[in-house]
Amino acid sequence: MKFPRFPSVSSFTGPEYIFGAILLCYPALLFLIRGGMNASLFLLTILSLFLLIRLKAYKNNLDKADMVFSIAMASGLAAILLSQLYHHDLLARYFDSDARFLLAIPVLLALRHIGTKTLSIMQYAFPLGAIAALVAVIANHPADITEVSTSYMNQIHLGDMALLLGCLSLFSVNWIQMDHQLVKLLKIIGLIAGMTVSVLSSARGGWIAIPVFVFVFIYFRTNGRLFNKMLLAMLLIGVLGLFGYFFIEPIHHRLWLIYSDLSLFSGGNADTSIGIRLQLWKAAFHLISQNSVFGVGADGFRSAMDGLSGSGFITPIAAEYGKGEVHNEILAHTVRFGIFGLTSILAVYFVPFVIFLRALGSKIHQQNVAAMMGMCVTLGFFIFGLTVETFDLKMTAAFYSLTVAVLLAIATHGKSIYSGASKG
Repeated sequence: MKFPRFPSVSSFTGPEYIFGAILLCYPALLFLIRGGMNASLFLLTILSLFLLIRLKAYKNNLDKADMVFSIAMASGLAAILLSQLYHHDLLARYFDSDARFLLAIPVLLALRHIGTKTLSIMQYAFPLGAIAALVAVIANHPADITEVSTSYMNQIHLGDMALLLGCLSLFSVNWIQMDHQLVKLLKIIGLIAGMTVSVLSSARGGWIAIPVFVFVFIYFRTNGRLFNKMLLAMLLIGVLGLFGYFFIEPIHHRLWLIYSDLSLFSGGNADTSIGIRLQLWKAAFHLISQNSVFGVGADGFRSAMDGLSGSGFITPIAAEYGKGEVHNEILAHTVRFGIFGLTSILAVYFVPFVIFLRALGSKIHQQNVAAMMGMCVTLGFFIFGLTVETFDLKMTAAFYSLTVAVLLAIATHGKSIYSGASKG
């Protein structure tokens, strides 16, 4: 198979070099510099707005997919506004994370005007980001690298983001062209680094995404009937699972703890890792049933913890954890902002997913792989969010927003109605 060839990094010229530099660096900055991820998104947004104004792109109408994407990315702010107006509690900090989703809109529209030679820098950005995660772990834990974290990122978010970047590194092999052996080595090292950080973090909730990534990768990168693809995926997932359980001690230990936690929970000890989550989810459903339309407000779940603990509905230990988070992104948005919050978070996940899905079938290999990778990003964050609030850190919301925008720009490049869109 012949793959389209694009100019090398050394051929970047003019303003596009700035875009390329930011895209190359932002995954690594997520782990290496506090505020680096948010700064990257803000700078890219400013540059994107400047480019759109200079090209007078605002004179063009958005196509249907762009409109739906824009509504989805703005829906979180609308849900928060409605809920907080109802509760007479408007503070700017409530809008911080969801505002990052809004910034994906100008970035996507601007990147459609950037040549594919610049966007192709992402094949290096993903492995470098995964390697940066491992570097950050070693720097923060020079003596003991068990249950790792950094000074500003806890072990769950660290493990999940590293896992995703490691898988994207693997998916990017031969993405732009037939990779040189050194480039392949870089991407394999990125995979190993990302998986290593994930294992060391002991963030087992993120490991649920691995079978999904394997299935998506096999489905879109192999030939054959659906049944054969599913059989191959199940076989590979089974082999990986058994290998991890029997030969990698952190994985064996964390998976064994699932059985241990459930046994203790069934025996009346509700304050295990799983037991606390089950209690908080029960509390969330209880509060949702009482405040289904507008929710309890941004700080309502935290405020309800002492009362629920005092009544015996949840344990005091669970209540303390609940003052930090709900441990489920979908439930968190729903309990805080009601039905509008539920709609918004599902839109943030699945509107981009559907657009990526519809972008498949392009005659350009680069675009098809970008669509597949974009589906993995959206599905990955959805799965990560089943056991933790993924977007309670503004940096992870910024990472999701920017990564979705970049991959969507690549997957739909040249399909935009804008007269100024580059064809590569």
